Amino acid sequence: MDLRDRLTKAKDLLIAGEDESEVPDVIGYQDVQHQWEHGYRETLVQAIENGACGPDSTSIIDFPKTDLTVRPVARFSTRDRLIYDALVFTVADQIDRHLHPGVFSYRWDRFKGEPQKWWPNWTSYRAKSLQAIRSDTTLRVAYLDIAAFYEHIDVAILGDDLEAVGGGGRTVGHIIEFLTRFQTINHAWGLPQGPDASGILANLYLAPVDSYLIQNNARFLRYSDDIKVFHPDRSELRDLFLGVNSQLRSRRLAISSSKTVILDPQDARERETDIRHDSLAGAIKRGRPGARENLAAYFEKIAKEGKFNGNQVRFVLGQLRWLRDDRAVGWCLENLTRLPHAITHVFKYLNAAKSRAPEVESALVNFLHSSHSAAHPLIEQRVLRYFIAMGFKDERVKEAAWNVLGDRNRPDYAREFAARYVGQHASTIEGQLLRHRFEGETSTAVRRAVLVALHEAGYLSTRYRNEIRASVSGMEWLCSFLAANPYIRPPRIGPYVYF
Repeated sequence: MDLRDRLTKAKDLLIAGEDESEVPDVIGYQDVQHQWEHGYRETLVQAIENGACGPDSTSIIDFPKTDLTVRPVARFSTRDRLIYDALVFTVADQIDRHLHPGVFSYRWDRFKGEPQKWWPNWTSYRAKSLQAIRSDTTLRVAYLDIAAFYEHIDVAILGDDLEAVGGGGRTVGHIIEFLTRFQTINHAWGLPQGPDASGILANLYLAPVDSYLIQNNARFLRYSDDIKVFHPDRSELRDLFLGVNSQLRSRRLAISSSKTVILDPQDARERETDIRHDSLAGAIKRGRPGARENLAAYFEKIAKEGKFNGNQVRFVLGQLRWLRDDRAVGWCLENLTRLPHAITHVFKYLNAAKSRAPEVESALVNFLHSSHSAAHPLIEQRVLRYFIAMGFKDERVKEAAWNVLGDRNRPDYAREFAARYVGQHASTIEGQLLRHRFEGETSTAVRRAVLVALHEAGYLSTRYRNEIRASVSGMEWLCSFLAANPYIRPPRIGPYVYF
């Protein structure tokens, strides 16, 4: 697979992953897809061949892990993300050949030339863990977790690892240059979180830990930085733990003391066996009597306890959507700000509940006009995206969208969707205001969204579009796309299952 093919693969995977993206693109990269064979790909090829690999700009988003904690997600420009992915895909097969079969995360499909899907690998990881414990009732399990793993990966050491596995000299240099610049321009550390490419590199970084465990005849499984080691003797597990800790220190990493534990066989079985979720999901899928009632009771228990465990919320909403049951709609709307870590599942569920659309729309309009909106920009973005997807026209939403667009203290990802909402429902006068906003905007990402808004508002003349293309850096590909007078598809929020 040559460079052009790898770039095309990176582009296809980026677009295919939009439904599950943590920070979706305002038009789903439709401009990139349209212009790909008309020069867009060749500019990326030329940039890589000339060593101009970037990144030129990046923003770091505090994306919720739970209702109280966050992780830093890197948001690259489309150009930078495609270059990064393509570079790592160049060395991914060499990396994967050095990984132990007990490593399940970010494995490479050498036949398709792309990362394997995460869900089957995660399911296999869980199944193998349970199989190990059930096959030998004497086994204890050491659960090892690394503190802030991605942030503490040393790029220089990673570069040595890449050279050792036989990565191409220029490619390795480009990857390390990219990561070094990423750290320099963002005051960030380690690997950017979000792209699968980072997961591939992270697997290589932990390969020495795998090698240590293999040399000591340890039975282990690993998914990214979650490591499980199986042995009946606690003292043996403790010795292995100390050895792993030493390996990690040599890699500038440290064990997370709060998540690292050795469990006795019974406790390990209870931890590995999510009996309630597995049995409920199986009963619902097979249509067994009482399954709906049992799921309802489980949901009521969660709601009554006031807990917002991400796994529980995602499971319950997914199963209720499967059953076309709208009982959680009110709960989702009342607790929206407590559910940012499950926000994708929340909006898939709300989008599916068509019979409750007026209630959902009213609550979300009120959210945009509340103090919570500015304090929760990720939710704000999803609310605006929902209204765009639904084609919902409302003057109060448009008023809120203008406020979001005009507030430069808000993150770009919220302002972009605000711009598009305004553009879809703008009057002639508002089209003039959008043009003024475009000319005064400093953010390239927001400018791109406002240009889309001008097109959708019918206020982007051929003369003005050509002027922008000739004089505004970074807008040429979008201008070429808009010159075809395209219908820009609305976002797609989950599968088309409605009730």
